[in-house]
Amino acid sequence: MESIIKDTMTAYLYTRGFYNSCQHGFVKGQSTLTNLLETLDTWTRLLDEGFGIDVIYLDYRKAFDTVPHQRLLEKIRGLRLDGKLLAWIGNFLKQRKMRVFVQGSFSEWIEVISGVPQGSILGPLLFIIFVQDLPDLIKNSITMFADDTIRRSGQR
Repeated sequence: MESIIKDTMTAYLYTRGFYNSCQHGFVKGQSTLTNLLETLDTWTRLLDEGFGIDVIYLDYRKAFDTVPHQRLLEKIRGLRLDGKLLAWIGNFLKQRKMRVFVQGSFSEWIEVISGVPQGSILGPLLFIIFVQDLPDLIKNSITMFADDTIRRSGQR
């Protein structure tokens, strides 16, 4: 079922022009290689034009675990993915529980209120939806690979 939902959502998002060219993670035709090549091309061009380069690397710790479910569902609703699909995704995310096993003993079960399920088929797409507007909030150019972000600015 996850595969069907993911394929349908991905096709819909491509037709709507959703995917930002900055994102190289979990996107068809994009990879760590395209991220590296684009970054090196930009840096080379800036240096050739006489600019200096400032670079900031962001790697969010436990990024997939910290996605708030309600905010993610609001972003999905904003993409006009609502009705039964939104309800299905909400149910997919909610009512998850976890516990820890340490030295032969389990902790109590607790409800998980944030995060996209890692190892799932749909998890990476949900994460991309959550972070897709990040480039709109940053003044300078950036490249992204899932939760890793490189901000670049050139200065003379």
